[in-house]
Amino acid sequence: MLLRPAQRGEAGLLTDIALRSKRAWGYDDAFMRRILPDMLVTPRMIDEGYAVLAIDAEEPVGYLLMRMNGEHEAFLNDLFIVPERMRCGVGSQLLAHGIAWSRAQGARRVSLVSDPNATGFYERRGFTRDGEVASTVIDGRALPRMVLLL
Repeated sequence: MLLRPAQRGEAGLLTDIALRSKRAWGYDDAFMRRILPDMLVTPRMIDEGYAVLAIDAEEPVGYLLMRMNGEHEAFLNDLFIVPERMRCGVGSQLLAHGIAWSRAQGARRVSLVSDPNATGFYERRGFTRDGEVASTVIDGRALPRMVLLL
């Protein structure tokens, strides 16, 4: 598998991967419509962050989008895998790559806001829950905030 920088012209591709991945958790059409604004990847996000696309057999299979959040904290904005490649190690490889990038930037911790269905994935990789964040698109929905100390 090849991990390479995502290009600003691939924002639509990354958005498609994110939506396909999120849909795999069984969310219905109404939910997907409500969260769509929060799922969009823009060229600016790619330019201003650290975006990595995973390619296998010349097919995009997942991506990671991170940014520094202050001097000593990296924030994992997105980690999405196409449904056909979930639980095949793509997410683990992307996350390990993102953690290495975070260390190289001088981060002392990596934080993220997780889909409730993905918290186990992050916990198995050393992240711990660090509270909750109110959803910006669904009233009354709380999302786990997670952190990994480096």
